[in-house]
Amino acid sequence: MNKILKNTISAVLFIAILASLLMGFSFIMKPGKSAKVNALEDPLTNGILSEKKNTIDVVFLGDSECYSTFIPLKIWKEHGITSYVCGTSDQVLSFSYELLIKSMKKQDPKVVVLETNAIFREVTSTKAFLNKAEGLFSVFKYHDRWKLMQPKSWRFNEAKTYDRRSKGYLFNMSVSPADAYEYMKPDDSKETISKDNVKYITKLRDYCKKNNAELVLVSVPSTKNWNYAKHNAVAETAKVLGIDYVDMNTLREEIPINWNTDTRDKGDHLNYFGAVKATEYFGKYLEEKRIFRDKRKLNEYKDWNSTADEFLSSVEKV
Repeated sequence: MNKILKNTISAVLFIAILASLLMGFSFIMKPGKSAKVNALEDPLTNGILSEKKNTIDVVFLGDSECYSTFIPLKIWKEHGITSYVCGTSDQVLSFSYELLIKSMKKQDPKVVVLETNAIFREVTSTKAFLNKAEGLFSVFKYHDRWKLMQPKSWRFNEAKTYDRRSKGYLFNMSVSPADAYEYMKPDDSKETISKDNVKYITKLRDYCKKNNAELVLVSVPSTKNWNYAKHNAVAETAKVLGIDYVDMNTLREEIPINWNTDTRDKGDHLNYFGAVKATEYFGKYLEEKRIFRDKRKLNEYKDWNSTADEFLSSVEKV
């Protein structure tokens, strides 16, 4: 056996053994029913995996702007449309794409919403690789969990148990007023969207089309993160790619955000009061598409009614 062949066999064996070890550790490290994991990483990202198969009409993708704005249980209560927010802090489009693929293995949404703040966050090749690695080997994602682990927490089942009470929405009623003096002043300039991000928007659109879903771009209200230069860039990209675009920042009358009361952190994110206004508008937008069936009276969706009642009741008590 020549040296090159021996080295090739050794390399293949090493990779196979390493992959087996990573899969084994990933199996152990993946959080179980009572595991303590980052509330903004696991439930909000993967909670959709706990939903019954093919029961979600709308999937929301994006960063903290996304999970601070859309209230799925309010959309359900008012329109009978099921939705789930798959948002993570500082989400990049490579992860949005991987998350969509993961979600569509179990769900068959008719609309996929991408919140546009992530479009201006750079996708590096390293980040894209790590997103792939986290999907294949959860040991990378939960690498700090060993500090929390006890022998009894080692698990040998694939049950996915997540907190589904708010369907991915992060409830917050804090109030910290924003200075909106310069907010959304008309401007003809245009921000740059990287070629990599245009590529991922295109991939998201094409994957949605392949699975009979529509991709919609949405910019949620934010005095800190949004301006006309970004609006112009996204509007142009959406037009070129044939994607619907909704910029809530330009809909002052339809979504009457009060920047003295409706933000939790000086205009960066909406609080619950602002999210209610944005969600009311977007729920009507979804209903006007006339592609969703009102499921509120269907027996197989009765859990959604009880969950919505529980969530809204808990809000009233705050």
